[in-house]
Amino acid sequence: MIRILMGSYGSGKTEISINLALKLKSSGKDVSLVDLDVVTPYFRLRDLKKELEEIGIHVVTVEDNLRYSDLPIIPKNTDWLSSEEAVIDTGGESGAKAVGALRHLMNGKETHTYFVVNAFRPFCERPEDIIENLEKISTLSRMKIDFLINNSNLGDMTTSEAVLEGERIVSEVSRKTGIKVLFTVVPEELIDLPETEYPLFIIRRFMKRKLGIGGMRT
Repeated sequence: MIRILMGSYGSGKTEISINLALKLKSSGKDVSLVDLDVVTPYFRLRDLKKELEEIGIHVVTVEDNLRYSDLPIIPKNTDWLSSEEAVIDTGGESGAKAVGALRHLMNGKETHTYFVVNAFRPFCERPEDIIENLEKISTLSRMKIDFLINNSNLGDMTTSEAVLEGERIVSEVSRKTGIKVLFTVVPEELIDLPETEYPLFIIRRFMKRKLGIGGMRT
């Protein structure tokens, strides 16, 4: 299975990609995590390559000498295509174009595409804005979106009420597009878990720890 996470910039695709790969790995699967965050991203999977590979995740990214480049470079390595599970982290519109460029390699393989939404990011506050972004990224990637993921959060200021407000907005997107909401994401440090309409996907925030806050746990 190839699982492709797409969405607007800053929607949280990288965190979810890491956690999804870890969940699949914990079930005994052979998992590859593919970095297609190709242009000027704030955080990239390539920055966590060593730590993730120690856990047993095969990270596919650019060559080490290009690790800190902000050029639009697609990894040459395609051995992830033979993995039991491949999780692809894209970066906004540029990442969607990269998926489109690789689409021919995925012909005949089972794929699921996920559109990640943080309703508190700029230009994502209204269902109409989210749908516009979704349609643009779907066109650029040349792939139909299969599922929505509600990742509405306010970082360290996230509350149960914020999660539920995001879920309400994403539910409206689902109603208007006919695309199913797969789950609602909450950070593991949120003590008061909300009563959500959709299954909860509790994540560990690796990017926060990359900035020196806390430590990576396996």
